[in-house]
Amino acid sequence: MKKGLKNLGFLVAVATICALSFGNAQAQDAAKPEKKTSFLIGVKGGLTVNKFQVSSSVAETEYYSGGQALVFGHLNFNSWVGTALEVGFSQSGTARYNYQSNSVPTANALVDYRLSNVQANLLTYFKLPILSVYEPRVFIGPSMDANVYATGNREGTTFGSTTKTRTDATNSFKAMDWAMIVGAGVDFDLKFATLLLDVRYRHGITDINNARGLGSNADVRTRGWAFNVGLGFKIGK
Repeated sequence: MKKGLKNLGFLVAVATICALSFGNAQAQDAAKPEKKTSFLIGVKGGLTVNKFQVSSSVAETEYYSGGQALVFGHLNFNSWVGTALEVGFSQSGTARYNYQSNSVPTANALVDYRLSNVQANLLTYFKLPILSVYEPRVFIGPSMDANVYATGNREGTTFGSTTKTRTDATNSFKAMDWAMIVGAGVDFDLKFATLLLDVRYRHGITDINNARGLGSNADVRTRGWAFNVGLGFKIGK
């Protein structure tokens, strides 16, 4: 828990430094005309790469790839600061999870878990207008994953024989996974729309192991990266 809080504190500190840096840049550029409030809606999607951080020393996991598709609304307060709400589908999980149990003959199996979630993100972002064509940005905010369905591809040994099975693992995980997101991206003005590219890190802050459903009483938290491409359309002037 202390380690997780320390990591979260570091992420918040990085975002704060970025915000202060952009605030100084805004003060230096005060002579330029300020853009009015604008609203952008659109869709984005891409690749996710995830793993579990497990408290047990024998449960080191590997990254597992998935995908996500989100709809979003961006409210730009001015040229520098805005907020975004994202809602949609996102996959998380891990590879080679060391499942341990003393109550079944398939003890010490290696399992690849994949979770299908409804994700909601509320992000605050800070933009640095450099040219009229593109605008770099950084962002931070809370994220929620609602576990809809999970599968487990298990490879283990039963009475001396190697077995491979696919199971419904939904109940092995808690219904909600709360996290923080930090990331960076760039927006390109295409005249008819805005092209958005971003990379983000999602840091789980809650234990998702549901009543020892993952084979032990270990503390299990999600860690993941996402690489997204999106297209947004301005509403109003």
